[in-house]
Amino acid sequence: MGDNRIDVVVADDDPAVREALADLIDSHPDLELVGLAINHEQAVRAAVDHRPQVVVMDVHMPRGDAPSSVRAIRDQVPGARVVALSAHGDRETVLDMLAVGAHGYLVKGTPAEEILEAIVRASRDQFSMSAELLADCAEPLRRAERASWRFEDLVGNRLEESYLELLGQAPCGVLVVGSRGRVEYANAHARHMFGYGSAELRDKRLRDLVPERYHTASEQLIGRVFTAPSAMTGRRRDGTEFPAQFSGGHLQGRQPRGVVFIADLGPLRAAESRFRQLIESSPDAMVIVDEQGRIQAANNRTEALFGYDRDHLIGRAVEALLPDQPLTISLREWDDSAKEPLGHSMELVGRRSDTKQFPADVSISPLRTEEGLLTVLTIRDITEVQRAQFVLERSLELLEVTDRDRQALLSHLVHAQEAERGRIAADIHDDTIQVITAASLRLQQLRRRLRDPEEQRVMDKLDETLKLSLSRLRQLIFDLRPSSLEHGCLAGALRGLLEQIRTETGITYRLEDRLTTSPPAETMALIYRTAQEALMNVRKHAHAKTVHVQLLGLDDGCLVRIVDDGEGYNPLEVESRPGHLGLSLIQERAQIAGGWCRIESEPGSGTTVEFWVPLGDAPGAPPGPLGSPEPPEGDLQP
Repeated sequence: MGDNRIDVVVADDDPAVREALADLIDSHPDLELVGLAINHEQAVRAAVDHRPQVVVMDVHMPRGDAPSSVRAIRDQVPGARVVALSAHGDRETVLDMLAVGAHGYLVKGTPAEEILEAIVRASRDQFSMSAELLADCAEPLRRAERASWRFEDLVGNRLEESYLELLGQAPCGVLVVGSRGRVEYANAHARHMFGYGSAELRDKRLRDLVPERYHTASEQLIGRVFTAPSAMTGRRRDGTEFPAQFSGGHLQGRQPRGVVFIADLGPLRAAESRFRQLIESSPDAMVIVDEQGRIQAANNRTEALFGYDRDHLIGRAVEALLPDQPLTISLREWDDSAKEPLGHSMELVGRRSDTKQFPADVSISPLRTEEGLLTVLTIRDITEVQRAQFVLERSLELLEVTDRDRQALLSHLVHAQEAERGRIAADIHDDTIQVITAASLRLQQLRRRLRDPEEQRVMDKLDETLKLSLSRLRQLIFDLRPSSLEHGCLAGALRGLLEQIRTETGITYRLEDRLTTSPPAETMALIYRTAQEALMNVRKHAHAKTVHVQLLGLDDGCLVRIVDDGEGYNPLEVESRPGHLGLSLIQERAQIAGGWCRIESEPGSGTTVEFWVPLGDAPGAPPGPLGSPEPPEGDLQP
């Protein structure tokens, strides 16, 4: 073995491909085959034993996974470079391999010369990938770069003007103070609040707008990045004063300037009076409790419900109305306003003045005031509600048993269907694609030995036919088992399907993913297959130019909306014809999952397909009002 020879290990679980690659490497004068492996475990062991410069590895092999194998080889044999060779060319698989340090990624069916060149380049620490794969993987980066450029351009030209325009529309008073501590800008609210014209406020100091006792506090608002709201008093031009809340901050721009926000608290006093009137007019009992759990106020309905005079209740502990209950009304744990349980409700037991008890629904809400943190308790007698609930629960027991059986059946069906698709895809990858790949490699080796141009042309055509077969088989694998779906990405799987339709038919698409919760695996498969059926109808029958797909979170479920601009049809006429099973399958899949489906179309106006399924732990929830929202009435557009 010469000093310039490149040692290579080949790892592929298909014997025909493995032997074809071995012969191909032996045919190159600068390459030396030093080891073979049939699974991931053997690939790592062969790399450690033979310490090659390059490992050619099939991505999908038994006993491990490709990213883990690449990491193990890089850790134990730092000088080895991995070139991936796989039937899968989807973006997720490619990026997974590149993320762990692979030096190349080729799909099976790549010309033999390119495979040999990739091995040589990897030995030189150079990267290899087909232009098509590289463009697909780089597209998200190009979109991010264009978005960043647009944002920087906007910030560079409009930032300061946008800030001032936004401050002018603020619902409170706003003063912009320059480096000399003088007012440079005041919005309409500030001018009205203090009674000055725009020119009169300019060049005034903030201390000129507050009484003398607040001069020091007002000066502390200037030049700070942010100050918490502080209660002070404002002074108008005519000398009158009004309660106000002041806060300060820093205005980003070409020059350092401060901004002061002023809120007139005078209307708040009037709001307090209206709040008390609101409490009195409430149909439920309402009690206001302080931090020590003592009643500070109660409305007329409280007197009627509990039989106490309100003067008798003021100052008493709330346990007089809700005794021996796990009710914590102390607000010491509610200091973080983001965690305040607004409108939090619980079912407790109330006790009237005659000691009779009744079930009560108690809603607990914090109320921040100048006097401190209070609690508003809204109490409702739910005796009749509980009676009705008892009857309803008994009526639903049979429905619940039926629903569990339906859920189990749906789960079994979805699992069985996806398992069968996975088995077929695996058989295609492990048998058909491997055999065709081996034949392609053999064919390319044979072509290099031919000298007759006519024979070479025949071999080229045969090679193109094999490549076309490989491409179609890879697409079939994607259709049967989208890799994005296996990675838990519903939007990615649908994007791949839409891209396939665009490539084959020219139909452009727009995909919106507004789901904030990832569906369970079986529900995700059901959503994908239902959407796939609808999109196949668009592809075959709609004669559309564009299709818009939306994934929306709605009422603890997923709403899928598919809208095309095709020629449309009469649903009643088409669905009644024999052989139109696609529309029925869409509706049946949604209904068996506990959801609903709606199809709206008319000739010349395109078609809209909407279906909703719940996102529970497993597919299947009671249909209609028991477990899913009703389909919308009228216009289907958002």
